[in-house]
Amino acid sequence: MKINRRSGVINRVSVIFLLMSFMIFFSACGKEKEAGQKPAEPAAAAAEESAAGYSTEAIPENISENTSETAAGNDVGGTAVQAEPVETLEEEKLFEVVFLKIGKADAIILRCGDETMVIDSGEDEDGQEVLDYLAKESVPKIDVLLITHFDKDHVGGVDTVVRGIEVERVLQPAYEGTAKAYTEYMQALEEEGISPENVEETLYFDLGGASVMVEPPASYEIPDGDDEYDNDFSLITTVEYGAGRFVLTGDIEKKRIREWLAQGDVKPCDVLKVPHHGHYTSALDEMFAALSPQYAVICDSNKNPADGRTLDLLAKYSVETLETKDGDITIFCDGEQVWAQQ
Repeated sequence: MKINRRSGVINRVSVIFLLMSFMIFFSACGKEKEAGQKPAEPAAAAAEESAAGYSTEAIPENISENTSETAAGNDVGGTAVQAEPVETLEEEKLFEVVFLKIGKADAIILRCGDETMVIDSGEDEDGQEVLDYLAKESVPKIDVLLITHFDKDHVGGVDTVVRGIEVERVLQPAYEGTAKAYTEYMQALEEEGISPENVEETLYFDLGGASVMVEPPASYEIPDGDDEYDNDFSLITTVEYGAGRFVLTGDIEKKRIREWLAQGDVKPCDVLKVPHHGHYTSALDEMFAALSPQYAVICDSNKNPADGRTLDLLAKYSVETLETKDGDITIFCDGEQVWAQQ
């Protein structure tokens, strides 16, 4: 019998080849499994942390400038996209002030931690806008409601506000108003069982982690022949949060501005709410020089814009000016830096 040696060799080679193929296959599977159990790389972990909303980076300097540059570079379909500010701190560690766009009138909302303060509420039809904003932000109550003075563009919407949300404390100047808006405001307080506090001496209190100072005029005596006396009766509110300082001035005019500056304890600030909707008076020059604000906010409208002389004066002092006629204004402070968004 003849033996085909060549065929036998070929068969043995085939078997060896198959065995080697199986060994390579199982070796590759083992490596894939081992790779799948490898700990996450630092970069991947950082990406997961970022996606979860955590960051240890500091807030960039000049955030308002960075935001503007980004917005200018994101033109979609001819519409500039407003970039959101970089949020690297927990919300409860921020102090914010919102100036609502409600025409030539004041409605200012301050929030720090879980506490909220409202300064004025515009005219009669504006009270609901204040309530809508608070509802949108899930604010359950107003801790402090402050009325700077009793003109209808400051107190007009307050009756709607106190009927629509719980208010724990109301501060007001110590004089009696004469307009219908004042009567409706006092009636609403009575219906809700709220007793307002008349501010006759400088008042201090905390709002979350912020410190608040409310200053009344030196006197509530009505000058003879002065029909606009109540503007100078406005309460002036100064808020400090860390290194941030905000000065909110109601409608004070020349006499009150100079009286306030003469007290000698006026300090530079980061944000100034320009008095009386940007109405011009020569005392503003002294005020801007003394306060040297980074931002000036003017509560005005397209129908009743700020006086050009006031805007020129702010430009002279290189103050970044924001007007509510252009939309709601929000200013943030993290205790060190202050930045604005509109």
